[in-house]
Amino acid sequence: MRKKVLLVMQRKMLSDALIMQTANDTRFELSAEKNYATAALTAEAYSPDIAMVEIPESGPWKLAEKCLAICDVIHKQQPHCKQVILCSENDKDSCRKAIQAKQERRIDDFLFYDNSVNYLLSKLEALI
Repeated sequence: MRKKVLLVMQRKMLSDALIMQTANDTRFELSAEKNYATAALTAEAYSPDIAMVEIPESGPWKLAEKCLAICDVIHKQQPHCKQVILCSENDKDSCRKAIQAKQERRIDDFLFYDNSVNYLLSKLEALI
């Protein structure tokens, strides 16, 4: 059975690459949501097994705590859903918040942008 993964991210190029890479994959079914304001509603309707939320480098959602709040809402709606944060290794505040969130068990894992698509997929597979 394919695991549903919701990608909440502004990086369309990355989300498209992940979706294309898994198009014929028996492990995953990926869906992307670019609108952070409606991400929790999308998650409620989609019922993902994993939610990967990007902390963008610019825009109104660039604060880690805003993205972690999305993870919190999704977790309340979908307690079975694993939470992954994707952040820039150059954004020290986001990295610190992601590490803290993992230690507090608010999220299941965090990754950096510069990882390969195959590495990102292997991390997703490790969560199922």
